[in-house]
Amino acid sequence: MRSLWLIRRVAMAFITVLVTIIISWALMEYSPESPANTLLNNLRVTEYSNPRLLIEMEQYLNTLRPHGNPVVNALEYIWQILHGNMGLDVISQIPVTKIIATAIPWTIFIVSTSLLISFVIGIRVGQFMGYKRGTKSDSTLTMLFTVIRSIPIYISGALLLFILGYQMRLFPSGGAYSATVQVGLNLPFIESVLYHSILPIATLTLANLGGWALHMRANTIYTLGEDYVTYAELRGITSRQIETKYVGRNALLPLYTSLVIAIGFSFGGSVFVEQIFSYPGIGNLLYYSITNNDYTLEMGIFIILITAVVIGVLLADLTYSLIDPRVKTGD
Repeated sequence: MRSLWLIRRVAMAFITVLVTIIISWALMEYSPESPANTLLNNLRVTEYSNPRLLIEMEQYLNTLRPHGNPVVNALEYIWQILHGNMGLDVISQIPVTKIIATAIPWTIFIVSTSLLISFVIGIRVGQFMGYKRGTKSDSTLTMLFTVIRSIPIYISGALLLFILGYQMRLFPSGGAYSATVQVGLNLPFIESVLYHSILPIATLTLANLGGWALHMRANTIYTLGEDYVTYAELRGITSRQIETKYVGRNALLPLYTSLVIAIGFSFGGSVFVEQIFSYPGIGNLLYYSITNNDYTLEMGIFIILITAVVIGVLLADLTYSLIDPRVKTGD
């Protein structure tokens, strides 16, 4: 029964990815915008532009657009994707997979690090707020995290860049590492990477910290009112054991699903952060592809984002029963 449920969940995730890719591909490929618009506009402002060159370039770029039966074109594109071929970048003529492979490790690094930091700090502070509910400390922290959570990520990123990067000059204002260090597994390069990643990681951490803390606070307060917690107190179990084994664990369980899903969604949220700090990740690459109407590169990045979100949801479904035996799968 469980194996059938597992096959059904994996199949649903696969179909979801395919349908979403097809819809995104149709909107992208058959839109009136193309890289020709951007390139031609750039050529028109130069002294070397001429009508014949513009016409030839427009005709060439139009040959890269899909022609013929849309269904056949969609199936051909899906077939290429399943074989790991995302096509060539329209502007640079470099394989899209190669461009994405260069950028994605940087995004994974700052996204995973910021999520881990914000989650660990958020659940600890949220649990403290739950135990101190109604006190001045709880009210102050609740107001603080509510304000932090309401600030858009591009605002907090710009503020950190302006204050810590430009005004105080404590951290670099952009890039992933210093141009003076040798790239490779050496200590100066690793130190430079960590130093340049502090502001992007801090921005993403602030964006997630408020949500984790407030959710953990609500879950802790709800769990403290359960009968099994009252029964444990009557049995004389120490406060430390109740806090960790009874309250903390059960209050944390609902956040597990949110954490796994947030891993996928954080790839999309890195667009603003990487653009603000000129960080060479997927987000910065997506901004470049959108501004240049580079539809093949856009689609490649969209596929990565779609797949990350769907895999996150799938992993949450498959693993939740492992951390909470009360939940049964396949029924």
